[in-house]
Parts: sequence; structure tokens; C-alpha cells
Amino acid sequence: MRILFTTFPWHSHHFPMVPLESAALAAGHEVRVASAPGLMPIVTASGLPGVSVGRDVDLASLSNDRSRAAWHVQSRWPDDWPVRPDLLNDEQFALIENLGRMQAVMASAMLDDLLDLARYWRPDLVVHDAVTLAGPVVAAALGVPNVSHLWGTPGLQRIEMRRMGSEPLPEYAELYERVGAAVRTEPTAWIDPSAPGIRYPAGPTCHQMRYIPYNGPGLLPDWLLRERTGSRVCVTWGATSMALRGGTVVELVRQCVEAAAEVADEVVVAVTEQTARALDAAPLPDRARVAVGLPLHLLMPSCDLVVHHGGAGTSMTAAAWGVRQLLITTRPEPTVNGTRLAASGAARHLMTEEVPAAQEGVDLLRAEMDRLLSDPAHGTAAQKLADGMRTQPTPADLVAELTNLAR
Repeated sequence: MRILFTTFPWHSHHFPMVPLESAALAAGHEVRVASAPGLMPIVTASGLPGVSVGRDVDLASLSNDRSRAAWHVQSRWPDDWPVRPDLLNDEQFALIENLGRMQAVMASAMLDDLLDLARYWRPDLVVHDAVTLAGPVVAAALGVPNVSHLWGTPGLQRIEMRRMGSEPLPEYAELYERVGAAVRTEPTAWIDPSAPGIRYPAGPTCHQMRYIPYNGPGLLPDWLLRERTGSRVCVTWGATSMALRGGTVVELVRQCVEAAAEVADEVVVAVTEQTARALDAAPLPDRARVAVGLPLHLLMPSCDLVVHHGGAGTSMTAAAWGVRQLLITTRPEPTVNGTRLAASGAARHLMTEEVPAAQEGVDLLRAEMDRLLSDPAHGTAAQKLADGMRTQPTPADLVAELTNLAR
């Protein structure tokens, strides 16, 4: 069987798909992973057969466009809004729909080449990242099933629909008009790798899958091969946050590192080279070790606590290893991760606006970290979350289910 995987060119949307892509290859299926040129080095470094389609689009500029910039600095939205869109106001719906329009632009840049590839290669199934809109369009043009792959945040993603309902945005419908196909408002199936302790109920077309942490290739440093001598806290901030918000996150990261150094024997600051350079402006505490480009799935098993921005990759990697979490979020989607993880007892959650500047913020963060580390209930809840994740079908199990969809 031939399976075409596709995502828009952002590593945090590709990484959650790698375990399933690898499982499909291992099961003997033919696999192609298609995306824009900028993602190809990451695809091939993952050991997968990549195909470059379309052209690169400046995602940071699109995301920070005037119509979307507010997405990155939101206050708390109503709890459970992914399954209760009726709780949202017009301004919040407008932000979500503008994200849908942004993804239509990304899809448009990939669509022609992706369709040419599909018509030549004739896949039996298209598996696409949940917001990569070129995937369902190409599947519709070929008349094959399409499977929407979520990335770990609870809730189905429907940003291409008006008010998250059943009517497609005009920009989404136009993609189908371009290829002469009928609009698909629902995928053939969904894949949800979020943790069972935090996910929302979904219908029969939603297949649960165990989240297998993969955060890119990497080399284990010597210090991770030695027995640690005390408690270890990881402070990490995603590449997405840094790329989209730049220097606005650096002071918060520094506050987190300073607070962590007061409660732990060792602090590992796992960040990108860009963030590491920004942190170099002032000395970090002696207990802090900066690790540039270290994949979190290699580091997380040795940690007692992780402090982070709430991205799905970090949240689910920590959850899979039973690590307690402190999430500090600004965007609505990571805030869902924070809210749901805190409700499970495995985490504490703050909005960025709730963290004061300077030493007052350090004091607040230290108190939150101390509570997480000292209260055994948090450790028990984190382990329960990890145990629940291990009961879920593996990517290999899902491959067998996917082949049935294409028959």
C-alpha cells in the first residue's frame, strides 16, 4: 500500500507524525513525506523519504500579520472551548478563522506540486497534519481517504471551518475549486495522540494512538550517560515561540532558570541556538547548564520537573515520561494543554500575564516549582498520566487500522 504523508513546513507539526510514518515503513508499505523545501532537511534527518513540493512561505510573517498577531498574546479563553465553541466570542472566532486563512495560504503554495506528485505516484491513502489543508484537497481530487493527524493538544482542529462549525471558509473551499473536487468538511478519520488523562471525548472516526516522543535526531551528551547526583529541572522554550515572539520570551525564560536554580540541584536549559545567544547577555546561575539542540525525548527521562511554554511536543513528551510540569502560556492552544494537565494533577499552569516582572516573578515561579516538587500528589498524577498513555494503541497498531480504510 502507498501512503502519502504531508504537513506544512514546521518541525513541531512534522515530529508527531514521525512515529507513524516510520511504523508504516517498517510494516512494508511505501511511504512518501511531502512538504515545502524548508522542511526537507528535517524530514530526511528523521530517516524518511521526503519529497519537496511547492515553495517556502514565511510562516513567522504570516503569523505576526496584524490580523493574527493577537493570537500570541491572549488572556485565558473559556475552559473546554475546543469542544464548546459556543463559549467563544466574535473576536475569538475571528482569530481562529484568520489562522484558517493563513493555512489556506500555506496550502496554496504546496497544492499544485503535491497534486502532481499524487497523480503520478497514486497513493492509496493521504495522512496529513490536521491543519495542513493541501492534504484533504489532494485526497479529494484523487478520490482516496484522508486521515487528519493531530499533534497532542486535546480537541479536534477545525480552523478551516466558519466558527468551528460545518461551513467551510471561502479560502478553504477555493482550494477544492482549483482542483475540481467536492469540499471535504470531515476527514475519513482522525488520529489523536493526546494523553487519555487529558483528551476530550471524540466520535467513532477518531482513532486513539500512543504518543511516542520524537523531538528530532540528536547525540547524547556525556553528562546524560552518568548517574545524576541530585534533583534536575529542565527549562525549555519551543523554537516556535522564539521564532514568532522573539526577544519577548527571553526575560521570562531567565526568570524560570533563576527560580529553578533555587529549588533544584541542577537546571538544564534546553533551547535553540537563537535562545541561547539571547540568554548570553547576562550570566545564568551556576547550577544552570545550557543544552543547545538536545532532543527532549533524550533529556526528559532524567528530569523531575519541566518548565515550559505549553507546546504539545514538550507537554506530551513530559507526560509520556511521567514528569511533573509547570506550563506558562500565552496562546489559546498551549493554554488548553496547561488547563487540562493542571486538572489532571500532573502540572501547574500560569498565564504569562500572571508572572510579574523581575524578582517578584522569580519568587512566584519558585513557589510553583517548589509545590510541584514537594507535593507527592503531583508525582503520582504524572505517573498515572504516563501509565494511561502506555495503554494506548501504538503507531504500529494504527498502521493496520489505516490499511483497512483504503480497502
